[in-house]
Parts: sequence; structure tokens; C-alpha cells
Amino acid sequence: MRVLHALHLSLPFIAGYSIRSSYILRFQRQHGIDPVVVTSAQDPNGETRVTIDDVVHVRTPDILTLPAGLREAELMHTMYRSVDACIREFQPDLVHAYSPVLVGLPAMLAAKRHKLPFVYEVRDLWENASVDRGKFKEDSLLYKGARGLETRVYKNADAVITICEALRESVAPRVGCNTALHVVPNGVEVERFTPANADDETKKKWKLDGKQVLGYIGTFQPYEGLSTALTAMPRIAAAIPNAHLMITGAGGVEEELRAQVTREGLEQLVTFTGRVPHEQVKELYAIPDLFVYPRVLTRTTALTTPLKPLEAMATGKPVLVSDVGAMLELVRPGETGMVFEAGNAEDFAAKAIHILEDPARRESMGQAARRYVEQERQWPTIIGRYPDIYGAIPTRR
Repeated sequence: MRVLHALHLSLPFIAGYSIRSSYILRFQRQHGIDPVVVTSAQDPNGETRVTIDDVVHVRTPDILTLPAGLREAELMHTMYRSVDACIREFQPDLVHAYSPVLVGLPAMLAAKRHKLPFVYEVRDLWENASVDRGKFKEDSLLYKGARGLETRVYKNADAVITICEALRESVAPRVGCNTALHVVPNGVEVERFTPANADDETKKKWKLDGKQVLGYIGTFQPYEGLSTALTAMPRIAAAIPNAHLMITGAGGVEEELRAQVTREGLEQLVTFTGRVPHEQVKELYAIPDLFVYPRVLTRTTALTTPLKPLEAMATGKPVLVSDVGAMLELVRPGETGMVFEAGNAEDFAAKAIHILEDPARRESMGQAARRYVEQERQWPTIIGRYPDIYGAIPTRR
């Protein structure tokens, strides 16, 4: 079976979106599926056509800068032409598009034109993400228009896939009566992320020798809640003098976070490693005693699950996460990690202290976290759901 995957962006650009997509492409091939990729004009990769891990990736040419509204229309128009051309060239059996709707709608229209089955994978609600980023306000005409376009895609898809139960519940009232609705959650490659303790040289490299380390590895989006972790550090250090926060990543609100460290005098308690090459990240996963993911509650975070906590859990480390609903689909409180009230720095500090002061419990939770991802969150098993989803769709040819 040949499947044309219509993506917003892909590798080599590194983001949770592109990493999940790369696992889908890789492991679908092991299940007998022949993937081909077409990416949108917003993909930052420059080539017009490239082969990545033996999968052809066709890039949609970038468009001229246009005013809001006109730009979105042109993005969808150019994506439609790219998908249509790829269908003609590669003759896929099915089109599988991924949110946002700027990709999903044109891919759906092209699939329908060629009478091909169409699957839409929702990783976030575009209208919600746009509100969170300040592009438009809730219940504005733009919001209603974006929501209406998304709903149109849901209703006309043969199958809709979400990445977590919270998102499935939100989408369910909007799908068509003949649309199958599935969850294919995020996973982890357990052979790559394995339990390990950092050696003395690695800790010295980052000046973390002798420290009890809280670690964060991920993006610096405002909703990640890293400001909460920074605010909590003096309270944690008062109870555990050698406590230290290691933050890995770059971009986003990095400058605001660094400014907060300076403003609150946290230089001795926080280390920014900056962006670390992909092949070196594994050594950083070995350093922390506790991983922290303090997401705040927004329209986006309520319905989406990140990849990074699962990678941390695969290394046999406990995690401390906020009580945002989607995050609770990843962590079993008291078993594989602990939960604190989102945005509450005092509660964050109390839970972190509780874990750091109890090595035996920390070890037990880390082992349970590893078992959980081995049993329920391995990518090869998760990706094995796609052939069944595809196979259940009647062909139109």
C-alpha cells in the first residue's frame, strides 16, 4: 500500500511535529506501507525534493508575503496543487494529511478529486493554537472561520486520528456520521532512550557535579511553564542546598527566562545548556534525578500531549508534571511520577522536594516509568495501528 503523507513540516527541522512524523514514516515501512511525503510552503526546509531515510519528500515552494487572510488562502492553494501533482506522480492508494487545516483542507480536496480514501490526523486544534498565540480572539469571525474549516475536514474524512483521548473527546462531536475516529498516541523508542547514570566527566562538563538536578529538555514555548520552575527554585534550594535546575533548548521565550534568572538572582541555581546537537542529547538525559514538565493550562495544552516526558520516562527517571488534563494521560500519579497544580510554584517546590528527598521512591518511580513505556508506549507497536485504520476504509476506485 502506498500512502501520500501531507505534512506541515518535516525533518531535518526538529520539532515534536516532525519527530512524530518521522517515526510514523519509519515504522510504517516495517508494516509493509510505502510512504511518500509532501510538505507545505511553511516548511522551513529549502530543497524542492529530497530523500530522507529512503522516503521521498516533495516540498511546496514558499509564497510571497501577503496580508493575513490572503496568505492563508494562498498557502492552501499552493498545497492543493502540490498534493494534486504528487497524487498524479506517485499514484497513492490513500492520502493521509496532518493538521493544521491549512494542510488538511487542500489535501482532502485533492484526495476527493481523485476518489482516494482520506485520513486526517489532528495533533492540535488550529483555532485554539491561534488564540493562544494571539493571532485572533475566541469567538471572533476569524476564530469561527478557522473552526468551520476544521470541522469541514473532520466531516469529510474517512477516518480522523487524534494523539490523545482529550483531543478525541473534543473532536468527536464534529466528525461526520460515516467518519471513523481513532487515537494513535505519542510513543518513544525505548532502544534509544535507555536508563543510564551520568559519569563524573559529563556532570563536570556542565558544572553539575555534586548537584541534585531537576531537568527540562524541550521547547521554550510560553505554555511550557518554565517560569513556574524558576520561581520555585529558591524554595527547593532552601530544603535541598545542592538542588539545581538544568534547562536544555533554545528559542521561544528563552530571553524572557534568562531575564527572570537575572532579575531573581537565580544564577547559582540554574544552568541553560542551550541547543544541544541531536546526537548529544542522550548524555543530558542521564544527568537529572528528576525531570520536570510544568505546562500551564491553555486551550492548546488541555488537548495535546508532548513527546519529551515519555523519553524521560524511558530513561528510568521519575517525572513531575502539571495537572493539565492531557499530561495526566502520560503519567500515573504516585507510580511513574508526581503531579502538581499548574502554575503553582509552591506546590511544584513541595512535590519536587518530596521526590528528591526520597532516593528509594525516586528509584521505584523511575523503574515503573520505564516499565510503562515498554509495555504501552513503544513506537513500533503504536504505529502498527495505522494499517488497521487504513484497511478498514472502503476503496473508491
